[in-house]
Amino acid sequence: MVTRFEVRGPGWGVLLLLCVGSVGVATAASGVPGAAVRLEGTAFSFGADPLEGGRPPLEGLAEFVSEDRVVFGERLDSGRLSVSLVKAGAAGLQVLDQEVLDLYVERYFGSWDWSDRFLTFLVPLGPERVVVVGTRQRVELLGLEGGEVKRLSRYALPPTSDSVLAGVGRGERFWTCSSYYVTAWRVGPNDALTMDTPGSFILPAPCRTLELAPDGRRLWAGTQRGVVPVDLSGPVPVVGRAIHPRTAFFQVRARDGFVVAQELIPYGELGRIRVFREADMTGAEAEPSPVRDFSPRSDAVVWERPVGFVLNARGLLVQWFRYLSPTRVYVAEAHALDAPAGTPPRGAVVVRESDETGLLLSPLSMTGAGRFGVLQPWRRVVEVDEAGTPRFVTGLGHGSLERLWVDARGGVTALGPFGAHRVRVPMGQGPVLVEGGQALPPGTQRLRLLPSPTREAAWELVTLPAAAPSVVQEEGTALVSCLRPGFTGALELAGTARLPGGPAALASARGALLQVAALPGDAWRVRAFQVPSDCPDAALVPAREWVLRGVASGEDTRSGWAIAADAERPELLLGEVFYRPSTGTARLGLTWFAGASLAEAARAELVGTTSQFTALALARERAVVIENRRQLYVLERAGEAIRTRRSVDLSTLHPPLEVSALLAFDGEVAWLAVSSQPVGVVALRVEDLALLARVDTPGTVRSLAFADGRWILGMNAALSSAAP
Repeated sequence: MVTRFEVRGPGWGVLLLLCVGSVGVATAASGVPGAAVRLEGTAFSFGADPLEGGRPPLEGLAEFVSEDRVVFGERLDSGRLSVSLVKAGAAGLQVLDQEVLDLYVERYFGSWDWSDRFLTFLVPLGPERVVVVGTRQRVELLGLEGGEVKRLSRYALPPTSDSVLAGVGRGERFWTCSSYYVTAWRVGPNDALTMDTPGSFILPAPCRTLELAPDGRRLWAGTQRGVVPVDLSGPVPVVGRAIHPRTAFFQVRARDGFVVAQELIPYGELGRIRVFREADMTGAEAEPSPVRDFSPRSDAVVWERPVGFVLNARGLLVQWFRYLSPTRVYVAEAHALDAPAGTPPRGAVVVRESDETGLLLSPLSMTGAGRFGVLQPWRRVVEVDEAGTPRFVTGLGHGSLERLWVDARGGVTALGPFGAHRVRVPMGQGPVLVEGGQALPPGTQRLRLLPSPTREAAWELVTLPAAAPSVVQEEGTALVSCLRPGFTGALELAGTARLPGGPAALASARGALLQVAALPGDAWRVRAFQVPSDCPDAALVPAREWVLRGVASGEDTRSGWAIAADAERPELLLGEVFYRPSTGTARLGLTWFAGASLAEAARAELVGTTSQFTALALARERAVVIENRRQLYVLERAGEAIRTRRSVDLSTLHPPLEVSALLAFDGEVAWLAVSSQPVGVVALRVEDLALLARVDTPGTVRSLAFADGRWILGMNAALSSAAP
């Protein structure tokens, strides 16, 4: 039996959805009249960026297996790991092969030191093999011979085992550490993985990092109490005395007769990066002195901390975080290992520059080989020339694909913090990345505008919300980047405008940039900015400004708020949350402004259970409000009141749903990003709350576009298309 439904998407006419029995994971929700949507295909990226906004910095993995090949690992919200084998060369980065593993990436947050790391990580054994370690899951050996990623063998780990924090290896042997214990492993005949009990040992302090000397005869363990050398030249390992036992170490690397160690400081502070001569650490009874220190500095001009380092054939790259009020800068500086103390860097490259809070600070483990290095957390790849000058290299598929933008001619571009890719979506096939990489300059801001596809000489806000239901501008004046296609069609930075008036929430509507900010009491300031087409480097001046009143707060304190603007009508929905911890309930105050001066106000209150909205949307005289990821309301105006037309607890559906975002709403259909497993997208008809269609995806969908009657689904490390 074939069931037909017409679903109207914003700006793309009618999509005819067909339900023919069962179509794998893309079937309609059971028990609800629905349709099947076929997932046509998926393009995976590598080196995807973290979503900024006061979050932990790490997003994925990277390890060099040879001087010109690096393995990237992308965590997918579907509980899987995307692995990419990438070649680095003079022409940039080239993906050789990709494989998706059924391993979830678990984050480890150090309660003592507040460092950010993963308990799923990569251990290179050489140019043809790499080990993937998944704490409480398994250890898996991957073959890389011939530029292909092949699954060779695996070893299951008990689900109740300790957290595995680090690993190192070469050839047929590798080691992993959990707390005080270091487990030795061997790769045997037929690539079988076995534990080497005689080769395992106990450290005098909890392990934080492992490094193997270039000759393979010594292992360095960075622990919570010093760097511990372990002699591997005999039949059994011999654990030496701890060096600098009063210091904890986060990362240790050895090369060319030097050992570089990064200190680990309690409670979020960042310590020194110290360079030792290996000879001084292997025989001296006294504590060896470093030949160079890269130390934190704080004065009236700058607050700076070293966050990590790369050691490769060109020497040492130290990445710094520098705060020069109000600007925050990440910069990587190149040094010769044997240069005397106080020698200035040979060269430098700015990695990130912004006035915003950005990511949480943490020491970061980085990787390098040959003349290349990968700088966390954005995993930008740098090449260092013989003179010590670093430069960025990139290639097709490098970076995030989270934000989709469709231009006036129907062309699709996928954006990330630094990445921009032009996308082709052949009929009946999955998306194809045709041009791009991490090519946007370091000063490209989180707040960004692109040309409106429907209004000439107008800009459209394309920033995705982060840690809030609306796009948030931080306190003070914000920098806003304007991007537009250049001569080749690739996006280029056209200018940077200054937007005063933060903190505020932002939205685009009718060719204007709307800014909503809270004032004392129950008042709100709404500004509409018309950004000039040339996006000049100047402060924006509002074309119109209103002061409006929200709901009465009474004695309650506002815990969260959000806005939604109608794209075509002069209407604005303001949502306020007043959370009461004593009862675990919240007042959800809603004010719906309409009219040319937004003077017509309708109000309502709902009962909620969280301190912040999940999403708000407004279109064609209907509103959708989602609270606590599962409680959905469909609202409409009734004079000065707002009436609840429909409501549903999405967790009571079969299967239950939790959602992370409202991707699109045209007044009839709401497209919701599903965050409960399996992740994906559902189309919900708001008139009767019928689930019209569902498609499961590799990761949580962050943006949605419509092209030629199909859904284009943007995720951080993947891009999918779906069709009936």
